[in-house]
Amino acid sequence: MASAYGIHLGNSTACLASFTNGTISVIANDAGDRVTPAIIALNGTEWEIGLPAKSGQASSKSIIKHNKRLMNCDFNEDDLSYVELSSSCQIQNDEKLVYEFQTSETTLYSSPDNIATKIYAKLFTIASHSVKNEGDLKLVLAAPLHWSNESRERLVKCAELAGFEVLQVISEPAAALLAYNIEENLEDVNVLIYRLGGSSCDVSIAKVSAGFVSVEKNIFRSDLGGQYLTKDLADFIAQEFKQKWKLDPQESKRAMAKLLNHADNCKNVLSTLNSAHVFIESLLDGVDWSQNVSRARFENIISSKIASYVEPAEKLIQSFDGKISKIVLCGGSMKIPKLQSTIANLIPDAEVLSGINPDEVIAIGCAKEAGLLLDVPEFSMNDLNTEVEFLGKDVYMKYLDQTVHLFKEGTPPFAQFVQSVEAEQEIKDIDFTLHTSPESEAYATESFNIENLKKPFSLKATLQQSSIKLEVE
Repeated sequence: MASAYGIHLGNSTACLASFTNGTISVIANDAGDRVTPAIIALNGTEWEIGLPAKSGQASSKSIIKHNKRLMNCDFNEDDLSYVELSSSCQIQNDEKLVYEFQTSETTLYSSPDNIATKIYAKLFTIASHSVKNEGDLKLVLAAPLHWSNESRERLVKCAELAGFEVLQVISEPAAALLAYNIEENLEDVNVLIYRLGGSSCDVSIAKVSAGFVSVEKNIFRSDLGGQYLTKDLADFIAQEFKQKWKLDPQESKRAMAKLLNHADNCKNVLSTLNSAHVFIESLLDGVDWSQNVSRARFENIISSKIASYVEPAEKLIQSFDGKISKIVLCGGSMKIPKLQSTIANLIPDAEVLSGINPDEVIAIGCAKEAGLLLDVPEFSMNDLNTEVEFLGKDVYMKYLDQTVHLFKEGTPPFAQFVQSVEAEQEIKDIDFTLHTSPESEAYATESFNIENLKKPFSLKATLQQSSIKLEVE
């Protein structure tokens, strides 16, 4: 079976997952990491992408970070200032927004779309080397819920220029639900999806019913992100260094770039271990720095900010009229145990789904959707602006003496229903009929020979855009 891929490109990192032979896995990059920094640097005339760019922040004069903010067609001046301050190159925003790079020989210009394409090209190379795959690399992307179709189309074009064939763009909350198979719930369920990335946060409440996902409420915050916690940790280490050596790293841009990089690594280690060791060679004026940081110390450092991260979730929960029974945590910054427990405590009776690494959740959901689309050859994405046609009526299925409510009104395309069918050994053929109500006449009939099937056998129904596909196995 062919492979398909899912990508979540964030402001801080990118993650690539694959669907191959029914199995979903996250693909490590050439450094062995399961997430790739979404950072690009121009070193002379060579582009560095990912970890090399992140590691060289202290010495490089041409770094681009948080490029995704400027891929949103509705970005504002705050977004522009944020990217300019966090990057180390000029941004020209006259007739067209471009980054400006000064080299020893010339001045180079590159657009946010070009930068995104370079990151996708890096992921394309990783995907190409991961499995033997003939033909195009098929891909599902995730985009923020609040992005317009125009913004989503920009992502698609960048991924296609990098070499992918894009099947679909789904929202980040929907991808998070897919990763945990919540759409397969037989009962209606309300889910809180809390995503905390490096530089943004959004909280959604979704209703899942018969495979149909409906986002009821959503709050997006561009002023909350894990990098602010990284900055607090870096400032703490800087003060410790200053107290001992009477030298202030905060007065040196190069020293703080080093500190922020090591603080970020320290924060990630503390997500799984109770302590982390920080060693920074030549932090300032040739002085090395070595220090242990405990998880308890880190939690104390960030304690004053916890309330602000909880606030959007509290606000959404209070305004929602319904019981929330599941919580999905995603985004790299949700690896922090203190944040996980604080969000979980907002709804003590809810089941917290955190078995997947939070920074891999959305990519895994995209890969699952890509795998589902591989089973539906009629599907094609000709126009991102086309509205999805949801099922306009209930569908019932009858066979032998059984009546099954197959799909509810409002179910989206590609939803699936699996039924275990009991049949006597002497039965050779079974007719399955479709109805709009238990009492109505059949409007479609399909017959299967079941002589060679092991009993009981499975019947799978897939809702396609203009028909229902039935399969037995």
